[in-house]
Amino acid sequence: MWTSRTIEEELDACDIESPPRELFLKYLSKKDKIVDAGCGFGKWVIYLHRRGYNIMGIDNNELAISKLRKFDETLQIELGEILNIHYPDNYFDAYISMGVIEHFEGGPLTALKEAYRIVKPGGLIFVSVPTVNIIRKFIRRPLRNTINAIIGSPLIIKSNWKKSKIKAILAPIANPLPEKVKKLLLRKQIRYYHFGEYRFSKIELENYIKQTGFEIIKTLPHDFYDSKDHAIGLIVDFPFFESGNSINFRLNPIGKVISRVLEGISPWIACSSIICVGRSKKISFECLD
Repeated sequence: MWTSRTIEEELDACDIESPPRELFLKYLSKKDKIVDAGCGFGKWVIYLHRRGYNIMGIDNNELAISKLRKFDETLQIELGEILNIHYPDNYFDAYISMGVIEHFEGGPLTALKEAYRIVKPGGLIFVSVPTVNIIRKFIRRPLRNTINAIIGSPLIIKSNWKKSKIKAILAPIANPLPEKVKKLLLRKQIRYYHFGEYRFSKIELENYIKQTGFEIIKTLPHDFYDSKDHAIGLIVDFPFFESGNSINFRLNPIGKVISRVLEGISPWIACSSIICVGRSKKISFECLD
């Protein structure tokens, strides 16, 4: 990812990625201290910086940070870990996290608690994560599980044969089934994959954010809604809808038609992600004086 993408390509996406852009411009003030935690190539750091916002970016990828510094020396960019941000409590007015907290296998709460710590009372949090949309839940996931069961069965059996012959035989049968059924069949889930990310429903994301001390302001579907030629969710789930040698998830003619139909029915059907805005419920000691 970090070697194949360019900062210019990332910036182009800002013009068609309306949900976060509109929320940032609506709720952020140019006087606010803003942090983009896990900024990657820093497209939103650059976008908001160029419009006069006081924003800094933090990321643990040295290549991304190096490219950002070479791209624009005036940017406030730091190498660091978002689970342990070296700023004092109540320092920032707003915290941005675009496609980051889903990558922690232990769950998003540690990152969200750190966000709550560094955000001022009444401060804002903007969080975007991949979602379990209707297409993924009722079409993509069952289709993927069925294909995985057919193709992967011999490998699963072989990898688990020495541990338990019974469990090795049951594993490919259980693979497409719901988690509760898997546990009944296997008692202990056999793991044969590498963790990549979680996908959250609207309710799940909002509950995580509320658990860490924020109240929900608004939640929206998140994709490239300012373009009829691009769609993240549809291409991620069905790559054959992507135009050849495209950037920023450009659709081929068939993909464009399907994307327009689905979005016309509801933007929630095939959206790649969801974005939630929350406000810190901390009590300011200044208000108590």
